[in-house]
Amino acid sequence: MVLTVDEVKAHLRIEEDEEDEVISSLIRQAQATAEDFCRVQFDENAPEPVRLAIMLMVSHYFENRDNPDRTIYGTMRIAFENLLYPYRDPDKMF
Repeated sequence: MVLTVDEVKAHLRIEEDEEDEVISSLIRQAQATAEDFCRVQFDENAPEPVRLAIMLMVSHYFENRDNPDRTIYGTMRIAFENLLYPYRDPDKMF
């Protein structure tokens, strides 16, 4: 995985371990979304903007579990895609 649970917990300022399973699942989902958008597989050596995009999506879904506000999601998604855009593989797009 691009991010570790401990990195995300530090970012979210979480000290307990009760949310580790949820966070791990969110990391996998966010990374899969980033890889699908870019058509590239990322590993622990992913560029910093890719790591930030994944962190952004994990943070959004963790902090907004009970808030389905489409405006907040849309803003996050624009930032997510802008961070990932330079890492897309155009040969695999269509």
